[in-house]
Amino acid sequence: MTQRFIPPRDVYELQVSRIWADTLRRDAIGIGMKDDFFGLGGNRASAEAALAATVARFDAPLALETFLQEPTIERIGCDLRARSGKLNAEPIVPLQPHGSKRPFFFLPGGEGTTLTSYAMVRWMGPDQPVYGLQSRGLFGDHPPFERVEDMAADHIKTMRSVQPHGPYLLGGHCTGGMVALEMALQLQRIGERVAVLAVGDAWSPAIFRLRMQSETFLEDLVEFYSIIAAGYRYWFDVDMGLNSDDMRALEPRQRIAHFMNLARRHGAYPPDEPDERIERVLALFRSVSYAGYAPAERFQGPVTFLRASDSKFCETLTEGWEDVSVQPLRLRMVPGNHVSLFTEPNVKAVADEILAAIAEAQVS
Repeated sequence: MTQRFIPPRDVYELQVSRIWADTLRRDAIGIGMKDDFFGLGGNRASAEAALAATVARFDAPLALETFLQEPTIERIGCDLRARSGKLNAEPIVPLQPHGSKRPFFFLPGGEGTTLTSYAMVRWMGPDQPVYGLQSRGLFGDHPPFERVEDMAADHIKTMRSVQPHGPYLLGGHCTGGMVALEMALQLQRIGERVAVLAVGDAWSPAIFRLRMQSETFLEDLVEFYSIIAAGYRYWFDVDMGLNSDDMRALEPRQRIAHFMNLARRHGAYPPDEPDERIERVLALFRSVSYAGYAPAERFQGPVTFLRASDSKFCETLTEGWEDVSVQPLRLRMVPGNHVSLFTEPNVKAVADEILAAIAEAQVS
């Protein structure tokens, strides 16, 4: 019996999980410690096939003995990552690169990783390509951008390496929705059409500027850690056991180490994730939050606002998104809260609404 399903946490685990799923002819494979290749139905022959595919994909010399020693996606991911972490720093993640349809490009919220939308992608079907546009600064040497306009311009350059011309299909969760809006406006100015702009449970730019004036979580870091830990309860189905009083009793550097130790122990991060990860996440949150972004014009296309029915993040029904476009807002209520709308079992409704918006756009 395997433990709970844990989605891939970075591109290395994503690629290895795909190789295993293809080899074992399974829909999806998680990366929990007990998701052993042989426990999932593998044998010596399929192990050799999976290893050969891994070596070919990553151009990495992995021995069969290494595979057999601890045949889990988590362990293989650590081995590959130790050779080179460059793959994680790529600004685009092919979450589901196959299919004949026009690709959908999705931006994550403040945590920065596109893998939080993995569950959504699984419900969008094998013929709907989906690419994640990853926040700069989460991995690698590139620092976070300080302006939303620059974030959007960088994402557009990345996106056009996959799809040079529109119509484009865009979406984003939380702050990712705001950056996706700016992408749509920049594309609009150069004559490119954005046929779909889907925003998942987010404040509009005007509401964002207003509410951030009274928010304290970017300065009170114990509050920040608590918010991140609460999100991991939904992403990874774990309670990290983070205690705010215990955190406040620690020095700032000790808080970072304590948080990351808990996160690694409970599976929110791989065992080799450095402590600096949470500092990078904080920097990403601050880069968007302190930018003071205000759209220079209104969007000419439709906006689909996916409002989580149990959201405590959103305080009104539409959160001001009706003001960013000249077209009527497509308001769609979906189950879950600000985070759990993108996790099982709620995420199927989100995927269905995005697919409906794409169908209504009538793009080929």
